[in-house]
Amino acid sequence: MAITASVTRGFTYATGVEISASNLNELGEPTVAINESSANITGGTISGTIMTLPSYAVSGVPSASPAGQMIYVTDGNSGAATVAVSDGSNWKVVALGATIST
Repeated sequence: MAITASVTRGFTYATGVEISASNLNELGEPTVAINESSANITGGTISGTIMTLPSYAVSGVPSASPAGQMIYVTDGNSGAATVAVSDGSNWKVVALGATIST
């Protein structure tokens, strides 16, 4: 899954070039592709999107280090699917509770 990010323009014009709205519009809208296997986003807020956690069977979960990672484990709660959070040493089951309803 590719991740698309908006990037603030950081273009430097040569000395003596007039900066105008039309000049800036010529730069276009930048798009950045981020390899999610190595992305590290700190601070800020993620909102307005559905997040999909990486999915593993218990036999293939990655290292629990560093702490704070989240994964979906297809058979990690006595054989049932669960979300897990790492404490730096181990993956901890997150209680999912009841099914949502209206």
